Amino acid sequence: MEIDRIEWLREARQPHSYRRMYGLVVMIIASSSTTTSERRMANYIKGLLKNVMELAIASASILSKARIGFAHLTEIVLEAECSQTLGQGTRPLSPFGTDP
Repeated sequence: MEIDRIEWLREARQPHSYRRMYGLVVMIIASSSTTTSERRMANYIKGLLKNVMELAIASASILSKARIGFAHLTEIVLEAECSQTLGQGTRPLSPFGTDP
């Protein structure tokens, strides 16, 4: 399975919930086209969220770490997409629907 990084970034702009964040992280892990750093960060976030998904109230410190990690993951995915796009000699597309 391969991910479309631009589509992933659009979905990741506002994950709305930790469950959605978890789903986006799993997409990165399952993809054959992700980089080692993308998978490493995704596995870290998955480990944080795995044990709190079913809790009514989760530790604020764990959720904070997950939010920060997810923000870093988004930056890593954006960087990988830009590198790939620039390597192909084309202009990168903005994940937010406008040209850079």
